[in-house]
Amino acid sequence: MKKLLLMMFITIGISLISQTGQAQKSYVMNPSKITLRKGPGVGEKIIIMLRQDEAVQVLETKKGWSRVRLLEPNRQNKEGWVVSGYLVNRVPWKIQTGLLKKENARLKEKLTKIEKEWSELSSEREELSGKLEKNGTDLDAVRKRYETLKREASSFLKLKKEYETTKTKMEVAQATTEKLTKENVVLKSSQRNTWFLTGAAVLLVGLIFGLIMGRQQKKRKSSYY
Repeated sequence: MKKLLLMMFITIGISLISQTGQAQKSYVMNPSKITLRKGPGVGEKIIIMLRQDEAVQVLETKKGWSRVRLLEPNRQNKEGWVVSGYLVNRVPWKIQTGLLKKENARLKEKLTKIEKEWSELSSEREELSGKLEKNGTDLDAVRKRYETLKREASSFLKLKKEYETTKTKMEVAQATTEKLTKENVVLKSSQRNTWFLTGAAVLLVGLIFGLIMGRQQKKRKSSYY
């Protein structure tokens, strides 16, 4: 798959390079050096010698000659005339090979970077998967704890309600006890008073009865004399 993608990139690069060359550039194609002249003719003064595969920009064509501008940086944009038959529009294989080598190196570097990023993303994905699994386990634990607390809270509320009910009953019972205690105290006091009055009455009756009996005995004695 990687080799297929690399070949596709190379093919596209060659097509783009070829189209660019046809649109803007021409290249010198001659085993030996050819002359760049001031005018379109072999009698014109030679300006400079051109190397094979040197890139030039064609400005105009006239009677088998082409006026060109040199494109290499050290040529300082010099212009002159060269025989049109020595020029071709396609990119020379040597230049194409160099460009393809550069493009291949660039693609290899990019591929290495992509593979590194993929490895990092895979590691990150595994790490996230581990965290997700741990979070799922923690969530289950929290959910179970919540259910336990919910049940305990329900039991607590039930116990609290029972406690409050019992407390209310105890308070009522305590109030009743205090009331009964007070009533018992009052009753005991009343009984003591009753007993005291009864005893006093009995004593009084006894005294009265004794006085009456004493008088009767005196009368009887006096009747004998």
